[in-house]
Amino acid sequence: MSQFKENLQFYLIKSVLMTLSLFPRKFMGWFGKPLGRLWLLVDKRHRDIASDNIAQAYGYDISDPRVGELVRANFIQLARSVLEMPSLFRLSKKNVDSYAEFENMHYLTDEVAKGKGVLALTAHLGNWELMSLSVSCKTDIPIYELVRPLDSPPLDRIVSELRTRTGNRFIDKDQCADEVRELLGKNSLIAILLDQNASWYEGVYVPFFGRTACTNKGMAAFALSCGASVVPVFNFRQEDGRYKVVFDKPVELIRTDDFKSDLIENTKQFNDVIEKYVRMAPDNWLWVHRRWRIKDIPEEARDKIKGEL
Repeated sequence: MSQFKENLQFYLIKSVLMTLSLFPRKFMGWFGKPLGRLWLLVDKRHRDIASDNIAQAYGYDISDPRVGELVRANFIQLARSVLEMPSLFRLSKKNVDSYAEFENMHYLTDEVAKGKGVLALTAHLGNWELMSLSVSCKTDIPIYELVRPLDSPPLDRIVSELRTRTGNRFIDKDQCADEVRELLGKNSLIAILLDQNASWYEGVYVPFFGRTACTNKGMAAFALSCGASVVPVFNFRQEDGRYKVVFDKPVELIRTDDFKSDLIENTKQFNDVIEKYVRMAPDNWLWVHRRWRIKDIPEEARDKIKGEL
């Protein structure tokens, strides 16, 4: 794509988003139900992925009406999250309480005060973009987020602009190890969404909803090697359209003489925390992601994961 076309697409998309941002968030959220139902109707691929994930996670037969009800509610919530995105360009310190309410924030601020760096354990639950912006507004603590650039350069520019407008910064998660260690040494707050399927070389094999899931081991490695705290923070949508942002007590890390074992056991703990919050608001989670997809492992890599499966 030429620079001219990229810039043109960027300004056109941003103009549309800024226009939509003028509409009240509740008004935009109202369209979540019809849009979510339409999305459910036309997107068979993601409908099937969500149905299979939910059925296996909860031990239902895939034809159980509860599966269909939860899939429908999930698509509606995902549609609402998309429709709420333009309003995030208007979020500020003055109006943040109209977007979210906060519970047990002291768990975060107490750990930041210790000066050893903090890793925020979170997931694709609720409206995670809103949560990140609102937390930095409320606490005046900039958040460094581990992300992957979007495939579309214009969209990546827009999303990057949105994510950084309250002082947050992002780090390319594929080239982040040295930078994360340096930031933790400076007592920074780094957020990691740990609920995505990881490649065999990035992860360890631990349970999630009772099924083996390849989970990125980076958070456990950073926490163990840098001495940083791990503070869970999640959000979910409430009936009034605001989101409740909940902080939990720091995860008590397991430390033994076996670093490899500690990576596995602590990552298992992190999955348990994520599962706890997904169960609290299952319609808010990203069920359309193929979380339990175990990719083929090269034969020469089998020794690396021996004992983890």
